[in-house]
Formats: sequence, C-alpha cells, structure tokens
Amino acid sequence: MTIIMAIIVLAGVAVLTAFSLGYEYSEKDGTIEQGGILQLGSNPSGATVTINGSVYGSRTTTKLVSQPGEYNVAMDRTGYRTWQKTVPIQAGNITWLAYPRLIPERLEPQTVAEFPSTMADALASPSGKKYAVLPRGDTPAVSTIALAEEQVDTNEYTLPSTSYTVPTAERPTSQFEIDSWNGDENKLLIKHLRGEGVPVEWIVFDMANPTESVNLNSSLGVSALEKPVFSEGDGSQLFAIVDGAVRVLDLDDQTLGRPMVQDVVDFRLYGDKFVLFVKAPKDNTQQVGYVKNSYDEPRILRTVAYDGTNNAQLDVGKYYSKYYFLVSYGKHAQLWSSPRMPDDSTSDIELTSEKKIELDRAITTADVTDNGQFAIVQNGRSFATYNLEISQLDTTKFTAGDTDLPQKLRHLDTYLLWGVRDGMLRTYEFDGANQQDIMPITPRLGATLSPDGKYLYGFTQRDDTLRLTRVQLLDITIN
Repeated sequence: MTIIMAIIVLAGVAVLTAFSLGYEYSEKDGTIEQGGILQLGSNPSGATVTINGSVYGSRTTTKLVSQPGEYNVAMDRTGYRTWQKTVPIQAGNITWLAYPRLIPERLEPQTVAEFPSTMADALASPSGKKYAVLPRGDTPAVSTIALAEEQVDTNEYTLPSTSYTVPTAERPTSQFEIDSWNGDENKLLIKHLRGEGVPVEWIVFDMANPTESVNLNSSLGVSALEKPVFSEGDGSQLFAIVDGAVRVLDLDDQTLGRPMVQDVVDFRLYGDKFVLFVKAPKDNTQQVGYVKNSYDEPRILRTVAYDGTNNAQLDVGKYYSKYYFLVSYGKHAQLWSSPRMPDDSTSDIELTSEKKIELDRAITTADVTDNGQFAIVQNGRSFATYNLEISQLDTTKFTAGDTDLPQKLRHLDTYLLWGVRDGMLRTYEFDGANQQDIMPITPRLGATLSPDGKYLYGFTQRDDTLRLTRVQLLDITIN
C-alpha cells in the first residue's frame, strides 16, 4: 500500500510540474503538448484581465498557461485607463507581462514647490528620492527636494567660494549647471562655465559637507577635462577624458590615473570598472571597445564606418547568461552577443550577430537597459527597441509637433519612457505602445517617479514661476 501511495504522489507531482511548465492535454488528438506561460501583473494590482475578448478568471497578479500564439491582453481597473497589447506566448517559455503601469483616468497636477521663472537647472536623482534645483545660474546655491515622503521637504546648500574661480572684472562670466548625481546621492557634479576660450571647471559638490567640495581642475592640476563621470559609490572616484585619454580621478589620494585608452571622443561606464569607449574618427572609420584600469591595452570590439557627423556609440548589457554589445554608426545599429566578457585584453571573444537595426535618420542615442532586456536606439524623431525576451523589434515615430522635435526619450523606469508632445509630458512603453499624455511639462528640467511609484513629478511654468508639480498614480480616490 505504501508503494502504491508513493507512486500516486510521484505521478501527481509529475503532472503538476508538467502543467506548471506549460504542458497541456490536447483534446483534439489526445496528446500532451507543450505550451507557454504568460505571467501577468500590473501596478496597481487587482486589474481585470481580458484575453482575446474574454474576461479571464483571475485578476492581476496571475498567470495564463496556453498554447503558443499571439494573444490580445487588456487590463482594466476602476478609475484607470484601459491598458492593452498583443503579446506572444512561446512554447516552453515564460513571457513576462508584469510591467504595465496603469494611468488614472483623471490626473490633477498638484504644486509642491515654487521657484522663480529664472530657475537655471534641475535634475532628479537616479532613485527618484531627490530633486536638485539650481534657482540661479550665476549663483552656486542648490536646493534639494526630498520626494520619498508624502510631504516634500526642501533643503538649501551653498557651494563655498573656495571651490570655484570667483568671477572678476576681467572675466565676469560665471554660469553653473548641474551635471549628475553620485551613487549614494549625497554629491552633485557641478559644471562651471567661465566664458568662451576659458576651460570649464568641474566641482564635486558635497552637500553633506559643503566645505569638503572638490574642484577637480585645481585639486588634480588639470586645466581642462571632458565628460567626467562618477563611478559607483561615495563619489570619491570619477572617470574623465584628459588630453584625449580616459583616466581615473581619485579624490581621496588627489591623483590622476594613467591613460587607459587614447584618442577617445566619448565613453561610458559598464558596471563600476569597465570603460566603454569610442575613438576619434580616422580614415572615415571609428573603433569601439572596452578597457579596465588593469589592462595593458584596450580591447577593440569593432571598427565601423563614420558618417562625418555623428560619432559611433557602444553600450553593453547582460541578459541571463549572455553579454550583449550594441554598436551604432550612422543610421545603423548592430546587436552582438557573447557567452562571456573576458576580464582581460587578450583572451578571445566570440561575437554572434543577434539583430540589425536601422532608422531613417542618423542614430543619436543607443542604450541597453540596466536589466539587459532591451536594446534601444533613437534619432530624435523616432526610436526602435529590440526585446531580447521575445526577439521582437518595434519602431515608433514620435507624433509630437515640430516645435518638440528633435527630442530624446528618457526613462522613468526600465519599461516606461517619457517625452513631450505639445507641451505635455507623454509616456511611451519600451515598444512604443500605450502612449499617454500626463501633464504640462518644462522638459529641460526633467521628470521622475517617486521611489514607490505613487507620484510622477515634473516642472511646469505658470506666470512668473516654475512649479514642481506631481500627479498621483497609485492609491487614487475613486468617486
């Protein structure tokens, strides 16, 4: 009897496991067929799901096990606009549809802070916890607005005059801009413009200890540097182009690292140590590659054609077990994959072509999302996204008026981007679907989601003030 019960239990487990993996019994021919799984979710959850016109039995979060094919999915929740998209179910695969961010039917912008219309600059932190504001371009005083709580708080910080070159009668020009936040969001990289022909000053503004702020130029003895970028962490280390070479700037030791790669016109960081670089044009071509501080020589990945105007671009991401290398040049982009990204400059690297992408104008932005799933290229009037999960390419043209073009879409999260159309903030999903107009926006000052996703923040101008406004996306009141 014990053996029989054990067999029954094992058989039951096997059947349940098979169904959880997408296997179903086909009444048509009496066989077991492998289908796929559609994992469904929404923000907020609790949305009614409709599949191919029929209401599904469960609300989000839930899943659908079905045969391969294209499925029209709609999600509805009281007080919210309908979300819908056609998505594939693939045999043996899970298709994740857990990203939909539902938009309320009614959006009522609320002002939470006001600044003079002369406000020079603003930048949200990567986490959405803070907004940095520069009320006047000629004065290095920064206001930070905390967005993590329901009631926003504002703090003011002034950069000490010992951290920058004070304007004189001979050189009166002095204009400040906010460039970026560091990893722990306690420091800002400030750009100080001092007039034509005068080197730009770069200052790391320590808002917790303003007197500890560092002028990169004077502390490292460098008259000119370009494109400084914080590494991850506390802001004590940066990478920058100095005399055409990428170097490490160590603020703790006040040292300038050796040249990692020469003749560079652009670079970005992958992780904390890899430098992805683009070399200056030569013989109508450009080289792209990567390097680490420990390498004897940089690794060249590809040599591509130079169109005479737009520099090539390189970005890298990891999706599951593979690395993906996105290279753009002119109107073209190529996505390559490799099972590994060698941690040295000499080991062989095998690149496999995954997808070719082409836009109708020269590509100005090429990125792989942080989760590695999407390769996105833009040209100011359209964008294309290749989704590695389902091997699908989507191209979207902006419907904005000519006054809003060209423009660069920016991320609110991995799956949702924003741009502007006729003065309104407009959201786009990664594939261009479910576009929504949200609220009036002054695009140069950016936009951000609060850390919990409850609010969407942006600046709008009214009369003689610039107002930080927000609309509520979650926990809305239903009348």
